[in-house]
Amino acid sequence: MRRAPETAGAGFRPAVQIERKPGWVRRFRCLACGRWFRSSTFSDDYWKKLPGLNDRIYRLLLNGAGIRQAARVLELAPTTVRWRIRGMARQALLAHFEQLQALRGRWTEDVAFDGLRSFAGSQYEPLDLHTPVGVESGFVLDVNIAALRRSGTMRPEQRRRRAERDARLGWPEPRARECRTRQILARLVDLVPPGQSLKLRSDEEPDYARAVASLEPGRIEHTTVSSRARRDAGNPLWKVNTLHGYGRHAIRGLVRETIAFPKTAAGLWDRAWVFLLGQNNTKGIAERTVTRARTTPAMRLGLTRRPRSWTSLCRRRRFPRRTGLPQGFREAYEGRFRARPREKVTPYIPKYVG
Repeated sequence: MRRAPETAGAGFRPAVQIERKPGWVRRFRCLACGRWFRSSTFSDDYWKKLPGLNDRIYRLLLNGAGIRQAARVLELAPTTVRWRIRGMARQALLAHFEQLQALRGRWTEDVAFDGLRSFAGSQYEPLDLHTPVGVESGFVLDVNIAALRRSGTMRPEQRRRRAERDARLGWPEPRARECRTRQILARLVDLVPPGQSLKLRSDEEPDYARAVASLEPGRIEHTTVSSRARRDAGNPLWKVNTLHGYGRHAIRGLVRETIAFPKTAAGLWDRAWVFLLGQNNTKGIAERTVTRARTTPAMRLGLTRRPRSWTSLCRRRRFPRRTGLPQGFREAYEGRFRARPREKVTPYIPKYVG
């Protein structure tokens, strides 16, 4: 332990440096409150025993690995990977809303909106993953979950089992799809320049139309597309359809008939936030040409200059009080979201992580 010769900037007094692998960690004292802290406090690896692990998990998740698959590759316990993803989801959520703040008042693209049907816990607890996407840049603007109740033709045994699970877990929120759509659209209209309206494209789902009608008149121009229309590049919803197709591939829990399905809606939402950050900032808009493979949606919008890795995006930790956590996302940030009122969820936010 020795004195640090450098200055620490206004408001802080350098005290000592502590030698540890892989280098030196500086300690400072705040001149305002008198508390001590280290430079590693604001690092992504703060309080972690394995530095650099988040970036390796990030690359595995973007390439379709499940939690147990990633754990086998990294030679770790699945619980370790699961808790790392929980912390990564918090940082991905805050990093995304930082980028939305930079887009406030600048958004001029049409937005393609749709929901991706999946389930969490069992096939008797379906849900929709709502994703608005810019039709030109391919930038994913938001992601939200609306819990639903299983419907359709069922055998008597299936109806009995659904009733048992409804009694044990409770019923999902009524009109959850309309409510979640309204929340997303209320955030999106703030991105549009003053005096202009948000141009929205969606299918003919009635809940979407009701959500649009509940907002201030004139703020959204809503265009509907038939669900029976051919889903090729000429379809107005091509961008969101392509995103959902890639999501089925990259998020292991969304693959059809998989044994890696998410056990809770909160776990699926965590994976979705990490996927969203990678889709906007790491993965190219196309794979067939080098130029497009090295161009991300965030680069098209002028938010970044090059594709960014997890280390580049989240080298320094973000905090909700500084970044600003939008209303309605506290449960997502803390991992307390429940698709059903009595769904078993175990949030994990140590007080020293924030």
